[in-house]
Amino acid sequence: MLTEGIESLHSQPIEILLVDDHPLVRGVLRRMIESYDDLSVVGEAVNGEEAVLLAARLKPAVVIMDIHLPILSGISASTLIKVNNPFVTVIALTAGGPCQDERAMTLAGAAAVINKGDVFQALRPAILNAVKPIKAPV
Repeated sequence: MLTEGIESLHSQPIEILLVDDHPLVRGVLRRMIESYDDLSVVGEAVNGEEAVLLAARLKPAVVIMDIHLPILSGISASTLIKVNNPFVTVIALTAGGPCQDERAMTLAGAAAVINKGDVFQALRPAILNAVKPIKAPV
């Protein structure tokens, strides 16, 4: 298990749906995510339409969503996923620098937007930060 100094507060692995139209990217993300005991990939989608259907069926805690997808964009897919399940966490991936699409993803409900070049350092902390349990007042 890789820890990188971050401790998870989850007793069960966090279930993740990966959405990217590039099989190589999905494979790298899957291997990285599954190297952690507290994260688990429960499905993969190759376009936004498939992402919406799988998110409704699998009910993952987190959807890792590429912004630029065929058939239905990551922006539109994220909006639909959040309408169907407002408690799901969407984390967007982008290949470019800051752009208007990142703002649109945030407006669509993404908890974070990560550049694919930073994914190895930023993805797990973004997931854990976005789904950390809410502690009851003492």
